[in-house]
Amino acid sequence: MRWAVGFWRRMIYSIVTIFLIISISFMLVHLMPGEPIVGLIGQEEYYYLLDNNPEELERLSLKYGLKDPLFMQYGRYLQSVVKLDFGYSHINHEEVGQRVIRACFNTLLLSIPTWIIGGLLGGTLGLIAGWKPKGIFDRVTTPIFLLLYTIPSNCIALLLLILFSYKLRLFPINGMVSPGTHGLARTMSMLRHMTLPLFILILMRTAGNFMLMKSAVSQIREEEYILTASSKGLSEFGVLFRHVLRNALLPYGTSMAIQMGFLLSGSLVIETVFGWKGMGQLMLDAVNRKDFPTAQLCFLLSAICVVGANWIGESINMMVDPRLRNE
Repeated sequence: MRWAVGFWRRMIYSIVTIFLIISISFMLVHLMPGEPIVGLIGQEEYYYLLDNNPEELERLSLKYGLKDPLFMQYGRYLQSVVKLDFGYSHINHEEVGQRVIRACFNTLLLSIPTWIIGGLLGGTLGLIAGWKPKGIFDRVTTPIFLLLYTIPSNCIALLLLILFSYKLRLFPINGMVSPGTHGLARTMSMLRHMTLPLFILILMRTAGNFMLMKSAVSQIREEEYILTASSKGLSEFGVLFRHVLRNALLPYGTSMAIQMGFLLSGSLVIETVFGWKGMGQLMLDAVNRKDFPTAQLCFLLSAICVVGANWIGESINMMVDPRLRNE
């Protein structure tokens, strides 16, 4: 019963958090400097109408409700969120939902392999290093992953781009697919384009997961119940997998759940460097060009994924850990 109360309480907190994020994202987008109508019709057209036909400029502002009070625009935005109607992009007048879905698919091509491979590889290596601290494996791997963990991703991306694309010409420099390709050739071209950014993302995620798992295992192996299990004659692998790993998976699983929430957010830096048309680049482009409908949907979708994944992770921990249920 107590677990059920905590479960629904966390769900209510998540819904309230999403509502607050919706409100804050609306305010941030509308408080950005510049006229919203500029993002709607373009800077050149705006100044032309401002000098030659200000009546048409006023008509467009009224048509799109840009002159309405902010609370009225906020009310319309909440209605559109409930109806899942996010209107059309100010850039190319394409339906916002279609633009975001296409960007989500492109981002998931990188994010899902990164999440799976980085989670398994980082967790496994961190488990080994944490179980034998100051061993040969720990002394070799920890400095490497610590260095990768502290270096900004844009530095690694630029260095590898210069080396493998500019110098060695092993991978394409930019984009998602070579023009004029079809069928199997198009698929192979996309795989070549995504190899370098995917490798960098997996490398960075593995480094972060390695440090997390190593820290968790290093703390758990010093607990009294681990010493008790060893003194009772339980084998080293038995202690590692039956006691250490089971307890280390709680914080690690929570972190993996939160990382899952960021899958659709995309990696803005990597996507920008490599010209990958995913969610990160779409959000950056929408903010820079004041495409309010696209930016708001991107923020909303990212918020729902992060909050929802956090709620799922906490709920799973409550189900598998009696201590959390008692709390």
